[in-house]
Amino acid sequence: MDLPFITVDVFTETRFRGNPLAIVTIPASGPKPTHEQKQTIAREFNLSETVFVHDVADPAIKERHIDIFLPFAEIPFAGHPTVGTAVSLLDQGVTTLVTKAGPIPLRQTGPRVAQASIPHHVHLHAATVRDLALAPAELPANPRIRDLELAAPIFSVVNGVSFVLVELPSLDLLAGVQLSSTHFPVDKLLDEGWRNGFLGRYYYVRTGSRRDESGQPVVSLRTRMITQTFEDPATGSAACCLGAFLSTVKDRQDTPSRRYELTQGVEMGKESNIVVEVTVKDSKIDEVKLAGTAVKVIARQSHSRVDQPTLELLILNAHLNAHPHAHPTARVSTSCAPS
Repeated sequence: MDLPFITVDVFTETRFRGNPLAIVTIPASGPKPTHEQKQTIAREFNLSETVFVHDVADPAIKERHIDIFLPFAEIPFAGHPTVGTAVSLLDQGVTTLVTKAGPIPLRQTGPRVAQASIPHHVHLHAATVRDLALAPAELPANPRIRDLELAAPIFSVVNGVSFVLVELPSLDLLAGVQLSSTHFPVDKLLDEGWRNGFLGRYYYVRTGSRRDESGQPVVSLRTRMITQTFEDPATGSAACCLGAFLSTVKDRQDTPSRRYELTQGVEMGKESNIVVEVTVKDSKIDEVKLAGTAVKVIARQSHSRVDQPTLELLILNAHLNAHPHAHPTARVSTSCAPS
């Protein structure tokens, strides 16, 4: 069973920046890979997510069903797979991606730029990290970062995707944030009925504000998303979470919409540019829109049969052909965050 695939770097126009994504097409005719085979392929790619697009026989159909897999599990929704897949399908005029979380309307807002309307169910939790009563060794060594992290709000953009939102006053402090082995237990930090899924740390610095030509407020931010074991170069779900929090809690917007332009991954050498637009109605969130671009890196045929030449070797060869001077492991991530 041959399945065409491409890899793209999302939230960037430059190869080997942004957040990598594998997109595998399942043809409309012929045998379909099983759930187990899709999981095997995702594990071989070993990227934060792999998307399987179900092709259609009639090109007039502008809707595509997609499956999103982490290396070890399927998930209903994530931000950067949605944007990366949307950009890859712009030439086909696709207007909706149907995920396990529901349909995602799409719109092209510029050359190779896709905007997706993101499912949302926001919630501000009562607890903070201070409630864990952690030992000093479990906290950031820098006292300014430590104090701000202890008091930072915990916010969910949907049930199962939550972040500790830590505002820092300078880019120097942002650069000083480090990985931490400290576990943030969802059963102690999240409210009843929300104690599941992913909880990460999202650090941010405000770098500017302005109004665009239409008068819409625009807020510029530098960000980093960190968990116990990894840093993510671009996290669409965290960007949406922060935008929703700022618009409705910390800096309640007084205009119908506000745009956030976030730059993430700079410290990793994988600069990513993410755009979030939040629309409010009657003081509540009406829409959260996530936008970005993507650049193709490789395109090959994959194989779902494990007794055929391994997909890992195909990926490595294609990667080296696309960028012969790149380190072959530079794009590997074992991240399991909904990015």
